[in-house]
Amino acid sequence: MIQFFKDSVRELKHVVWPTRKETQKFFGLVLAILVFFAIYLFIASNIFSELIFTLRNIIK
Repeated sequence: MIQFFKDSVRELKHVVWPTRKETQKFFGLVLAILVFFAIYLFIASNIFSELIFTLRNIIK
């Protein structure tokens, strides 16, 4: 078990961590994609709901 932790620490020393600027860039990209999909799902949901209600009113 101790060897596992030693190996883990050794591997973490090889990791190349992103810079602050890279982190901000990727965070902005993820945020933009989330906003895009939120808007898309909102519009698609409203269109689908209207379609269902219209079909229900036609059937009645």
